[in-house]
Formats: sequence, structure tokens, C-alpha cells
Amino acid sequence: MAQAERQDPTRISILGEPNIIVDHGLWLNFVVDDLLENTPTSTYVLITDTNLFDTYVPPFQARFEAASQATATRLLTYTIPPGEASKSRETKAEIEDWMLSQQCTRDTVIIALGGGVMGDMIVYVA
Repeated sequence: MAQAERQDPTRISILGEPNIIVDHGLWLNFVVDDLLENTPTSTYVLITDTNLFDTYVPPFQARFEAASQATATRLLTYTIPPGEASKSRETKAEIEDWMLSQQCTRDTVIIALGGGVMGDMIVYVA
């Protein structure tokens, strides 16, 4: 059986800018390379909840490590419990304290993996 040739993701333009990117497997096939190429930094922090970690983070870490071998870039991960209860000042402080303990600096890129609570929480942290 022949393997399908990998194609670039579909880009949808809004007002002349390619704002939406659509693809099956986007998380592993596009996000790592896009981050390393377009948002270079010394430290990336991937924050997600415990429901998503086991499924999405290990393959992302493996892909990230393979793509960033030639650089001194590091990927750190942090998990929080799922749900609205995690959207709190306490959780924000825990994340910030952890990032400080990991020597994250102003150039650290924070990646939120998850839905509404995760996005809201990480925007507050950033």
C-alpha cells in the first residue's frame, strides 16, 4: 500500500490574511514547526489539564524534541485539574510560581492546550 504524500495544511484567508489553518493532525504535523520557525525563544511552556495530558502531550514532546535538536530550546509542561474550579487566582499563582522556579523569562512562550478554562487561565498568566 502506497503512503499518501504529506500535504501542507489548508489556509483560509480572512481580509487577505491566512488567519485560519485547517488540517487533520495539525497538532503534530504543523504546530511544532510553526512555533519553532515563527516564534523562536529559549523556553516554551505547554499548559494543559490532566484530561488531555496523556493523549496529546507525549507525542507533542517527542515531535518537539526531534525538531529542536540543534537548538538549546526547552519545552516545559504543566498540568492543572480540568474544569471551572481551576479558573482561580490560586491556580494562576501556582502556574506563575512554577514558571519562576523553572527560570522562565519574558521571552517564554506559553502554549495553552484545551478549551475555554485553559485559554482563559493562560491568558491571565501571560
